[in-house]
Amino acid sequence: MRKLCLVLFAAAMFAGCAKRSDTTTIIGTYASPYETPQAIYVSIPEMEIEQLVNIENGSFTVEVPTDITTTGTIDSNLTTVDFIPDGTVLTVVFDKDNAVLTSNKPRISIQTKFDKFINEANAIIDNGGDMPDDEVQEKFLDFCLKAVKDNPDNAIGLFSLSNIYYMLPVDKVEKALEWLSPEIKAKNEIQNIIKSVDSQKVTGEGHMFTDFTIVQSPEFPESSTVKLSDYVGKGKYILVDFWASWCGPCIREIPNIKDVYEKYAGDDFDVLSIAVWDETLDTIMKASELGIPWNQIINAGSIPTDIYGIDGIPHIILFGPDGTILKRNLRGEDIEAEISKYISPN
Repeated sequence: MRKLCLVLFAAAMFAGCAKRSDTTTIIGTYASPYETPQAIYVSIPEMEIEQLVNIENGSFTVEVPTDITTTGTIDSNLTTVDFIPDGTVLTVVFDKDNAVLTSNKPRISIQTKFDKFINEANAIIDNGGDMPDDEVQEKFLDFCLKAVKDNPDNAIGLFSLSNIYYMLPVDKVEKALEWLSPEIKAKNEIQNIIKSVDSQKVTGEGHMFTDFTIVQSPEFPESSTVKLSDYVGKGKYILVDFWASWCGPCIREIPNIKDVYEKYAGDDFDVLSIAVWDETLDTIMKASELGIPWNQIINAGSIPTDIYGIDGIPHIILFGPDGTILKRNLRGEDIEAEISKYISPN
């Protein structure tokens, strides 16, 4: 599991009774003067703030509006620092390729609590040791869900849910969404999660497939306008692999898919790859390199992933002969285990 080393959000305050300032002051200093740039760049996209701040005598000071639900970055020649404008005074010390961000009021600072959250999250992953990945993931997900519940009105809840929702079943995502405040629910990240959940519910297991049309690139002779219904709902069990050439986990699933293709392909079963979020030429070259022998749809972009609520790939779905969705998000050994419920090997 990837560690939380590139974080964009900060955590919630320990106590909600303290009054916050309407502005957040950021004070930066450089431990190595010879590496000090002439200016730093402060950006808070949601506030439409993009500000170049001059550095004098190895330090800078900048004030920004307070908003505990949003995030900003400080870009330096040494590194980039993410921060929450939480109404306290934030101090940044740059030293070589490292930066340490602290608050002058740790008991009410979201930035301070965020550091604790990240350290504990990384500890779960690091201390997994020889534990099975699924056990480590379950512990990690439970930790993040608790963070959402404990922080429904600030950035830690937003950060936690945004980073784990695609690993959760729909019912758990819906429960977590119920915890969030109206202000957090209005954020683009959460609105996209809500759309994804709605799409997953109408394309869930037991539902009939939803068709879509893809215009494949005319630059290649194999290209044409194709529909999912050209393959699904035609009397065969169809395993559909949503993938991309740049996706490492997708490539690692190809041998598993090849195994079932070689064992089961025939009158009752076939495989279809659908390339999403990818460049057409990259897809074709990687498919050739991997020796993929089954049917492919290329240049699908985000059309199928929007329809099926797919937020991470690979995403592998088994469709029944009539087009009913039998199982979503198959991986590894579960692919053959699910197929073998319906048909026998050749």
